[in-house]
Amino acid sequence: MSVWRALAAVSIERKLRPKEILFHAGDFGDGCYVVREGAVKATILSKDGQERLLAVLGPGAMIGEMSLVDDEPRSATVSAIRDCRLVHLRKQAFFSIADQNPAIYRHAMRLLAQRLRGTNESVLAQGSMSAAGRVALAFMSLAGGLGDGSQTGRIVLGHRVTQTDIANMAGVARENASRAINDMLRSGILSRERGHYVIEKPDRLHALTDE
Repeated sequence: MSVWRALAAVSIERKLRPKEILFHAGDFGDGCYVVREGAVKATILSKDGQERLLAVLGPGAMIGEMSLVDDEPRSATVSAIRDCRLVHLRKQAFFSIADQNPAIYRHAMRLLAQRLRGTNESVLAQGSMSAAGRVALAFMSLAGGLGDGSQTGRIVLGHRVTQTDIANMAGVARENASRAINDMLRSGILSRERGHYVIEKPDRLHALTDE
């Protein structure tokens, strides 16, 4: 049996219905999850008790991997946006197999390093990016987790997000996010369809991140 099959053999499948909680911020972290189908959102509560959207994660995304290397509580609440199928790899099972296959440790360290490097690069990029660029980046991130590209050239976000959600993800004031979104709607980069945002021109949206 290969290493990866061994890991898969000790993983536990978990299914979630829309709005069902995977875990809460502050919960003990016992391993990581990988999204196989569907989409989840990561949120935190602000000081005034408002929910802040941090990210939307779709198939292939790993959630809570830091719990494999530390004993800190979960930093965010993760819940399902649509029907989801995930696999849960418990910390004890991970270490049991990794102790017999040290290459797993090296691979895990590479994954964590890539995640940290990607975060650093994103922070640096956003530091020199306009408000419109940051908003565009937020929409691109949402498209990765929520996008339905079945219609040629269009990406329909399969979950309703607010301008406040976009502002939180982009790290800009709501007024600036609203202005940028309205500009994108007027220029045809975005549209609204039954309460959902639609990315009509993905290439032009991506180009805004270079401004």
